[in-house]
Order: sequence, then C-alpha cells, then structure tokens
Amino acid sequence: MSYTNRQPKDFMKSLQLIHFSLLFIIVVFGAYVALNAGDQLFFSYEDDKMFLYMAILISFVGNLSSKYLYNKLLKQIPAEADLSQKAVKYSTAHIFRVAMLEFPALMCIIFVMESNNSFYFILVGILILMILAVYPTKYKFANEVPLSAKEKSMLENL
Repeated sequence: MSYTNRQPKDFMKSLQLIHFSLLFIIVVFGAYVALNAGDQLFFSYEDDKMFLYMAILISFVGNLSSKYLYNKLLKQIPAEADLSQKAVKYSTAHIFRVAMLEFPALMCIIFVMESNNSFYFILVGILILMILAVYPTKYKFANEVPLSAKEKSMLENL
C-alpha cells in the first residue's frame, strides 16, 4: 500500500511518529554526551566565545530558515489537489521544518561535546521546545493547508 492511498489519520499518525523520532534523536544524543562528559561539564557563557556565537547564529538561522522553508512549501500546495497529495506535501514541509530545527540542536550538542560547556544545553532545550510547539495535528493541517469544505469534513470525522 502506497503512502498516498492511506487514510488521512494514518498519514497524521506516521507524521507524528516521524516528529517524535527526530525529537528522540536529539534527546538521546544529548543524554549520551552529558553522561559521557560526566564531571568534566561546566557552565559558562564567558568561555568559548567562538562556539557561543556560532551556536546562537546557527540556532537563529535554523529557526528562520525552518519557518521560511515551511511557509514556502505550504504555498506550493495547489488548492485543487486531492487530500492525499496535500497530505504528502504537508508531510514533506513539516519534516523539513523539524529537520531545520534539529540541525542547530545537534550542533549545540556537538559544541557541548567539544568544549564540555553545558551552556549550550540551554539552546538545545529552547530548540526542543520549538520542535514540540510545531507538533503536527489534524487541526494544524486543516488550518495551514487550503482544504475544501468536503476535505475539512473528512478530517473532522477522523
């Protein structure tokens, strides 16, 4: 069975699973680095200015690019396409959005690994909250994608 022939609720469940999988990667990698560093971790926003500026810049650019790319991909969804095509394009846009937020989080964890400065975990936490805030639901799908009245009623029945 292909992805486009599935029910919309199946597409939403799989998108939510992908969302949590990408989030889980960040949490597991962060926990691994924190446990591996152990007592060597310290907290300072005054040391390692290069990593600090790079982490803030990468996080800021990742956030802006995720919003820009997501909106651009959503605008490319034609209103006359059927629901399964809209679902696939929405899934693609959402996965790119989360990936553009995941990259800065992983980079900040790498900065922790390289410098043993736990300050970067603050940025990782903020990025995790941003990822949690964009959690996909059928209501967000209905509000962000141009759906016909028939398609909206199909979504409400799920």
